[in-house]
Amino acid sequence: MKKYARYLAEFYEHLEKSGRYSSNTVSGYKRDMSRFAEYLDTQQFPTDAYERINKILLRTYLGRLNDKKIGNRSIARFLSALATFQRYILTNKAASDLLFEVPKIKYSRKLAEFLSPEQVKEILEQKPPTKTARTEKEMLGKWFKLYRDMTILEFLYSSGMRRAELAGISITDVDLDRQMITVLGKGSKERNVPLGDLAIKVYNKYIHMRKRKLESLGGESQQLFLNYRGESLTVRSVNRIVKEYGLKAGVKVTPHMLRHSFATHLLDNGADIRAIQEMLGHEALSTTQEYTHITAGRLKEAYKKAHPRA
Repeated sequence: MKKYARYLAEFYEHLEKSGRYSSNTVSGYKRDMSRFAEYLDTQQFPTDAYERINKILLRTYLGRLNDKKIGNRSIARFLSALATFQRYILTNKAASDLLFEVPKIKYSRKLAEFLSPEQVKEILEQKPPTKTARTEKEMLGKWFKLYRDMTILEFLYSSGMRRAELAGISITDVDLDRQMITVLGKGSKERNVPLGDLAIKVYNKYIHMRKRKLESLGGESQQLFLNYRGESLTVRSVNRIVKEYGLKAGVKVTPHMLRHSFATHLLDNGADIRAIQEMLGHEALSTTQEYTHITAGRLKEAYKKAHPRA
């Protein structure tokens, strides 16, 4: 078990340094494999009868996950983590007694949730609060927050970027002449994503208020999106802001739903799927093709409602 634990520690370091995996994937794999290692530590592992025993050990562990009502999707992620780990240790010529025969598991992939164009409009075109500020400082804070939040919402929907990508944007990443932003995606891969005219319009207002806010605080920052203290905005704050404006419009919404809406609305209006793949930062076209299922389903529904012989 000591050898297995040593390989795991090296594997975790490999995940962090390789740059091939997102931070969510790394943390998920580490969590899954750490729990599996804790389980193995209570069992007879490794053993000379590994061909028979390891099969039983893994089957029993999967049974325990099932008993805990762990969904197939989470179990599939664990098996992916285990398979990735085993490929890693095989390059280090690990002994066969440390290996498991990893089964394949099917799970029903949930179709992406998205908003209608009308719902997006409701969120993006909310009127500013009418309550007047009592001091100049309050007024600055109010307009700073409004334009920052509106820029966040416009950027998410205008470009389809991920929330973590948005939180990591710096001032120099925005190219107004080309109407593009450079974002750092999964696996530390850079890509350029477009900005619409309305997004740029509200961005310019935010930049003006952002400058005044930093001057009032006596600070500086290269990060684009800041909190009221002039510090970088976190991913959690992005979630909260999107949820807040969604509720105001009577819609339950997340940053990922705005991303899905971006892709779905482009497809609905005839955009090329490979261009959408590039904008979303998907490595595999099959990931982007999920949106075609949504669009196809809506077309069938419209056909059944409208065609006299449907």
